[in-house]
Amino acid sequence: MQRLARESDPLGAVKELIWNALDADATRVDVVLHRSPLGAVERVTVRDDGTGMAPEALAAAFDRIGGSWKKWTAGTLLKQRTLHGSNGQGRLRAYALGDHIRWTTVADGVGGRSRTEVAAHAGARNDFLIGDSVPTREATGTLVEAWGKQSPRLDRLPLRANHRRLTTELAPYLTAYPEVSVVYDGVAVDPRTSVRHTSVYPLTFAGGDAQLKVIEWSAAVDRELHLCDGGGIPVGTVDAGIRAPGFDFTAYVLWPPMAEHVSDVHLGEGHDSEVTALLAVAREQLRAHFRSRDDDRRRELVQRWQAEGSYPYDDAAAGPDRATFDLVATAVHRHIPRRGNQRRATLALLREVVRARPERVAAVLDEIFKLSDDDRGQLDRILGDTRGIRAAATVGDRLAAIATLRRLRTADPDRLGAVLAEHTWVFGERHGLLTADRQLDAVVDRHAGPDLLLARARREHERRQHLVVGTVDTAGAKELTQLVSYAEAVAGDAGFRGIRVDWDVWLLAGRVDDDLRPAVRDPHRPRGCVLDRVGLRVWVRDWAEVLNECTDRVRFYEQGVTGYPDRARLP
Repeated sequence: MQRLARESDPLGAVKELIWNALDADATRVDVVLHRSPLGAVERVTVRDDGTGMAPEALAAAFDRIGGSWKKWTAGTLLKQRTLHGSNGQGRLRAYALGDHIRWTTVADGVGGRSRTEVAAHAGARNDFLIGDSVPTREATGTLVEAWGKQSPRLDRLPLRANHRRLTTELAPYLTAYPEVSVVYDGVAVDPRTSVRHTSVYPLTFAGGDAQLKVIEWSAAVDRELHLCDGGGIPVGTVDAGIRAPGFDFTAYVLWPPMAEHVSDVHLGEGHDSEVTALLAVAREQLRAHFRSRDDDRRRELVQRWQAEGSYPYDDAAAGPDRATFDLVATAVHRHIPRRGNQRRATLALLREVVRARPERVAAVLDEIFKLSDDDRGQLDRILGDTRGIRAAATVGDRLAAIATLRRLRTADPDRLGAVLAEHTWVFGERHGLLTADRQLDAVVDRHAGPDLLLARARREHERRQHLVVGTVDTAGAKELTQLVSYAEAVAGDAGFRGIRVDWDVWLLAGRVDDDLRPAVRDPHRPRGCVLDRVGLRVWVRDWAEVLNECTDRVRFYEQGVTGYPDRARLP
């Protein structure tokens, strides 16, 4: 008897008494937690307006354990609502709420309407004292009272978490029967007030057809998978068994024969059964559901940030860098400040951290926001390949730079030199680490040549690398002769006598005359190289051709290293 009472689970006892009331066709159930002057729960009452228990049925209901009348009917007696219990053990659960229990029930029986009291005590759990029935005109219903027990578990009953647990378990029933109301400790149990999103999916498995209902809540709940019959009455509960960071949800598997497989539910998932097969299908559908919902949530958040001006990318920006930022930002969106200026600054800083130090993003965010295990785990999966993210940022930077150079060529040529100076990789990867050099600037200034765009240098021990770039509208034979003369002059300047220097002198033209085509496309030299000596190479290239080659090079790198666009959606 003590084992069946499950006295360590007072909330389970409350739920059982609520289900008993609903099985008696109640339309309202009130659970009241009576507190002592010091705030301890000293008495619990559950009152309903159901049909009550007729005097002639009390003996059968209380004198033996098991064999409930509910086994022999498909629905409640009056309204044919779905039934919950059928094992005849529910009344024992009240011992979890008190050592003294009293049922006061008003029902219509053979002799008319009467009121009857049934009393019990934990000292003799199987002895239920059924009093004499008294005629009455009171409304039908049952009042269950439990008292005389002191337990820290009882004092936890008022917690909001217990109200949420009741809400998640009763949600399918209260949705199916909206005329029913349950009030717990003065607060209505109403799923509609906290449901954020609901989805229903058909399931097909070896045992037939079932249904999966997923309810996402606006408050934190335990992630559970309730195994229910066709009417939404839970037969058992298991862990949801999936990861869905950022979502508070409860899932319900509705299968009409579920109650017939209650033993399989209680045995767990370590054996082959139709319930185990159904759980596998349900969890796979749950994963698919939250993959889709994660995409929806990401789009909704990004659209909201864009509308309010907090999003740190303009509409034209695209690529793996932005996709990675979206994944990271939406993964921790609950921690991002709500105020406009603060959110705008946080998102901008987050973008820079993702681009510059992806391997540090999780640690930085954890230090600032104190992330949950779910949030940290999701970030670790997103940022697992920091090399790919860093490469994605490089790709994004370079494509943006190429677009800027194309625009400046016609719109603002005076700024070309300044932009090129920051992106010398345009002339080849070996020029990627060049910088300004006063000595080089002085030498190129002493010699007349084409319009100078930039002069950059790199020092490495006793060797130097120099890049000099000029520009003209059209390059022909005359410009080529002047370019070679200029290149030989700067390379032979006395300022670098005795120093080993590798010179690359470029002429970028809006158009290259046809008479120069043989020189710029000599099969024995790299494309565009018109002079190749030890320590000196001279180049004549078409602007559009150079930028097109840069774009192809970046795209090839993008596909080979980051796998984009396949990686646009990271793990």
